[in-house]
Amino acid sequence: MAGIGFGLKKVFRGSGIFAVLRGYSLAAVVTEGPMVLMILLLFAMQQLLAGFGAVYRVREQFLFFMPHTMIFSLLLAGVVLLFLDRFISDCMYQQRLQDVLPALFGMVFFLLLVGAPIMGLYLLTLPVGWDVRLAVQLLFCTLLVIWVQMSCLSAVKQYTYLLLGFATGAASALLLTWLFLLGGIHPLTAALWGTALGFLVLLFLYMAQLLQCYPTGGWNLLVFFPALQRYPDLLLTGLLLGLGLYSHNFVFWASGYKVRVFPAGVYCTRYDVPAFFATLTILPMLVQFVVGLETRFAAKHRAFFDAILYGGRLEDIRAAKQEMESVLYAELAHMLQMQLIVAIASVAFLGNFLQTMGLDETMTGTFRVLCFGYCLYGLVKCGIVLLLYFDDRTGACRAAGLFAGLSLAGSLVTLVLGPDTWGAGFLAAGAITGFRVLQRLRRYLADLEYHVFCEQPLFAQPQHGVFCRAEEHLARIDRAFAQRRHPREKNRE
Repeated sequence: MAGIGFGLKKVFRGSGIFAVLRGYSLAAVVTEGPMVLMILLLFAMQQLLAGFGAVYRVREQFLFFMPHTMIFSLLLAGVVLLFLDRFISDCMYQQRLQDVLPALFGMVFFLLLVGAPIMGLYLLTLPVGWDVRLAVQLLFCTLLVIWVQMSCLSAVKQYTYLLLGFATGAASALLLTWLFLLGGIHPLTAALWGTALGFLVLLFLYMAQLLQCYPTGGWNLLVFFPALQRYPDLLLTGLLLGLGLYSHNFVFWASGYKVRVFPAGVYCTRYDVPAFFATLTILPMLVQFVVGLETRFAAKHRAFFDAILYGGRLEDIRAAKQEMESVLYAELAHMLQMQLIVAIASVAFLGNFLQTMGLDETMTGTFRVLCFGYCLYGLVKCGIVLLLYFDDRTGACRAAGLFAGLSLAGSLVTLVLGPDTWGAGFLAAGAITGFRVLQRLRRYLADLEYHVFCEQPLFAQPQHGVFCRAEEHLARIDRAFAQRRHPREKNRE
């Protein structure tokens, strides 16, 4: 969501409590609005299916397909999203916006090339009809495209359109499902096709906006390959961060506590439900991070590099750096203090409320542990974003790898120790990785002058390698095709 600060700063310029509330509300809506809408969509779909008399088995199958489709599409798309953000940033700086749309189409092509066959083979193992298989396949492929589109739209600050588009897609899904159910279609088929087509509407809405925001480029779908050769660590960071977030769930899906919806389709109610509610408790932390990073820290970060770029004295550069560090640590401390208050309140009050909703003591205990676990995960995620803010890609990749490994290992240990320790592995992974991330960030900032002045090459180095050669070859074909096309258009005129 880099760039939201331009809108937030205008709101926070006002005085009084209302300006503050408006600013935080704006940040909450544009950063967490799609997630909240997705949760509301799932709840509304369950109520709609129940209203049409769908049995519990059908509603359980729908709830199996939806989260699994979203999780695995996010895991696959997450591999390229950090890289895509960096590529778009470079294109903006170098005034090459005409390369963004070809890069988007190219990334979508390769994601579908990898993801669609894997999902298709998995669906063949499930005892469902072709109508269900095709709907889930369409939903999975559509979500893959949407996650990439959202990254491109957020880069040009189309936050309101992102939220309105998501609301339109969710409303379309509910309307289509209702119409299908009225037509007598099987409830599971109606819900899955309605959701898939609703998100397909969202895909077309986003694509129409993207065509307005970015200039049309050529058809070189490999235009991002040279950048891929420069930033391969961003792909690995995105993959490891996603695995770290979901690996603890995967451990329990493979355990003896799993629930089988299909022979090859499982989940773990006793762990997934507490994890879901614990995830919601870190929304205030993420909103606070966006507000602090984009309204206060970003200004100090810009002042530091402006002092370097525009001939500031050494004393000015050091003073700007010290002020930037002070603001950064103050914002991190404020964010953690606020989230600890939210976590303690959730443990003290929300845990008891969840027991009245049907969670047993073991699940409630897991929820309480995971409240602090996700708090520390939020610290890890924010720390990795800050490392990337300073272009410490190596540190960010190592932190993501450490978190993924510890989350997996810790969850395996707690699985052996028993239900009373569930969630402690994820908590320990967040604590250790969070400490290492803060340590890395502090050391990196201490040597920031060295990283800025001494690690950069004196001269631009030409790019070589298989990715660059492939992009150059396709670029020559694209230019030759354009040259042949232009004379034809002139002759027609």
